[in-house]
Amino acid sequence: VTRPRRAYLTPNEPAASLVWKVLPPGRRNGYWESYKSEIAAYELDRLLGMRMVPPAVERQIDNETGAAVMWVSGRKSVKELGGKVPSSAEWGKPIRQMQMFDNLIRNIDRNAGNILIGQPGDMILIDHSRAFTTDKKLQNKVERVHAGLWERMQTLTRENLTRALGQWLDEDAIAAIVTRRDAMAIEIKKQMEKKAQALVLIP
Repeated sequence: VTRPRRAYLTPNEPAASLVWKVLPPGRRNGYWESYKSEIAAYELDRLLGMRMVPPAVERQIDNETGAAVMWVSGRKSVKELGGKVPSSAEWGKPIRQMQMFDNLIRNIDRNAGNILIGQPGDMILIDHSRAFTTDKKLQNKVERVHAGLWERMQTLTRENLTRALGQWLDEDAIAAIVTRRDAMAIEIKKQMEKKAQALVLIP
C-alpha cells in the first residue's frame, strides 16, 4: 500500500539489499503514515532489547529522504505460509512480544504480510509506517504478557523515550507511548486479580 521499493547495495555490506520507503509524515487515505515511524520502531526495539525489528536508518537518495530498512533474508511471511501464525509452544514468546509491542506503539497495520518467520521461535516484525499515532487505545487485548519485556517496558519514561526517539517522533507521540504503557499496566493488574500472576506474566 505504501509502495516501498527494494534497493541493492554494492558492495553488499552491511546487507545485500534494503527496503526504501519515502513517506513524508502526513495523512494518506485516512491513515497517518511516516517513514520516521519505521526508524522509531527500530530504535524502540533496541531500547527494549527485543531484536525483532530490522535496522532502519534515515537516508537521502536522489533528493528523496526516507527510511532505509535492512532486507531480511531466509524467512517467509505468514501470508506466504498460509496466513496463520504458528501456534506451537515455541511461538508463544514472540507472539506475546509482538502483541505487547503493537500495543505500545499503536500499530494498527499488523497483518500476515508483515510478520516474517524462520526457525521455530524466530519472528521478525516489519512495516511500522502507520504506527506511533497519538491514539491512546490499545490495539490488542491484554491477557498474557512476556514477563521480561514487560519489566523493560515499565522502565520507559518520557525522558528516556525522548532521548531514543525524539529525532523521529514529536512530544505528543512520545507521551502517547507512556499513556498506552500505563493502560497496559491497568489491564495486567486486572488480569492478575482474576487469576494467578504466573498465568499472566509468562517467562
